Amino acid sequence: MSLAIALSLSASASAAQEVPFAYAELGADGRIERGVEGGYRDGALFEAGSITKFACTLATLRLHDRGTLDIDATLGALLPAFADTPIAPVTLRQVLQSRSGLADGLIPAFQSDPETVFATPDAVAAIRAFAAGEPAFVPGSEWSYDLVNWIVVQAVIEAKTGRPVGDVVEDLVLRPAGMGSSRIFTGTIGADAQAPVEESTPIPAFLTCAGGLATTPTDLIALARFPHWGGLSASSLAALTTVTTPEEGYTLGGRYADPAGQGGTWMSWQSGSNGAYKSLVTYDPASDTGFAAMTAADDTATLDAAREAWLEAR
Repeated sequence: MSLAIALSLSASASAAQEVPFAYAELGADGRIERGVEGGYRDGALFEAGSITKFACTLATLRLHDRGTLDIDATLGALLPAFADTPIAPVTLRQVLQSRSGLADGLIPAFQSDPETVFATPDAVAAIRAFAAGEPAFVPGSEWSYDLVNWIVVQAVIEAKTGRPVGDVVEDLVLRPAGMGSSRIFTGTIGADAQAPVEESTPIPAFLTCAGGLATTPTDLIALARFPHWGGLSASSLAALTTVTTPEEGYTLGGRYADPAGQGGTWMSWQSGSNGAYKSLVTYDPASDTGFAAMTAADDTATLDAAREAWLEAR
């Protein structure tokens, strides 16, 4: 671990017990320093949580670049089964921006009847069950961070490619980005992962884009770096990095932020969580440097402190 990060953590960590985590740091010389703290197994996988949304967004934009789909098309055009429903006029771009207005029936269903939710066979059925009603607000007018948006993204990807979303994301994002240790999963992450301090919520098959990425800190840096180094067309990269909800720093499927808050360099600023699994990755395209950290200890403060130390050391 770099000296700055080590000093920051020693100052902020509890004297009683060190919080375990894995990290990776991409330096200006192009080298990646990686390691584990607190007894974690080197190379173990972690759940990336909502950073999976960023990966699915990149897959969607690559399909847009290929002409397979149009992110400005309406859901009625992209998913004909919903052409006569209230969500038909919503555009895929609005969905990726979390500004779709889709009414969230998923969380209430999870709370009242989780067995039925997990039995939902696919993304199209999930949209019909949890997201096809009257919008909660005029599409494009507000921001709302709802999981139902990612059911829609998955359904569109699968409809336009005729393939499972996991296969598409692996082919279009994980492999070309060089994420050799990563994979897409549903249900639970599996035996090759760092065990969490408490069980995380299984990922239903129709919510793959909301949290189904198993990965490492090194691969998270590769993911954040990918769109800036040939992964997307210039127009799609511009769309990815244009903030549409300033108070959230939200763009398409993730966040870009100026950590100094003074009009400086905008960085890819992604984070994710599922139960005890917490993750973050920050990448600066101007200097081609980045930092990522992951834990299964249900702790974000240590990851935030490590990132802050990296930012200060730059």
